[in-house]
Amino acid sequence: MVKIKLSDGSELSVGVARKTMKNIRLRVRSDGSVCVSAPFGVSSGRIQEFVSAKSAWIENHINHLPRQKSDDGHVLFMGTNYALEVVKDRRTGVALNGEDMTIFCSRPEEYKEVLQNWWVQQALAYLGDAVNKWYPVLGQDEAEKPVIKVRKMRTLWGSCTSTQRTIRFNYYLMCSTADCIEYVVLHELTHLLYPDHGPGFKAFLSDHMPDWKERKRRLESQCAGMRMI
Repeated sequence: MVKIKLSDGSELSVGVARKTMKNIRLRVRSDGSVCVSAPFGVSSGRIQEFVSAKSAWIENHINHLPRQKSDDGHVLFMGTNYALEVVKDRRTGVALNGEDMTIFCSRPEEYKEVLQNWWVQQALAYLGDAVNKWYPVLGQDEAEKPVIKVRKMRTLWGSCTSTQRTIRFNYYLMCSTADCIEYVVLHELTHLLYPDHGPGFKAFLSDHMPDWKERKRRLESQCAGMRMI
C-alpha cells in the first residue's frame, strides 16, 4: 500500500497488487477507493512515484465519478466474492474483471435490476450448458429434454416436476461454485428417472458422480439453510 496527499491535506491510501503485466495500471473504484496494479519487477519506489504523479487525476476522478454500491460492496457469484462498483453510463450491462464486478447503467439507483437481469441470463446459460452435459447419462430421448427455469426460492436449490419435464433452479444457486452447481443439476435430472431419494436414486448419482456426497456437503456449507427436494 502507498499513500498520497490530497488538496485538502488529507491522506489517501492506495492498494497495490502485483500481477503478470507489462505496465502499471491505476484504477479508481466507484466507492472512492483506489488501487494500482504493477508488474512484479517494479520497485515500491517507482509505484509511489507513479501514483503521486497521478494524484490530481485521482482526486478529480473521485470527485466526479458517479457511483453507488451494494449494502456491503460485494456480490458473491459462482464462488467468487466480487467487489462491486456501479458506473453511470449510456450502456447497460455487467462486466467481470478479475475479482471486480462493474455494473453499467444510465440510472445508478436502478443497478439492482440490471444485476438481476444479467444474473438470470447468466444462470440460464450456465445451467442450460450443464443440463446439456449431464442429460445424456439418463439415456432418454433428446427431444424430451426438460425445460429450465430460474426462480428465487427460500428453501430449495432446485425442484423437478417430472410429469411436466420442468426443472426449476434457485436464483441463488449461482452463488455457489461450479462443482456444487453441477451436483444440483445432476440431482434434479436424476429425478426424471427416480421421483424420490431412494436407493435407486442414490445409486445412479454414485455411478455418474462418485463424489456427490462431498459436493453436497460443500454446497450446504457454502450456503447454509438451503435444501433440495
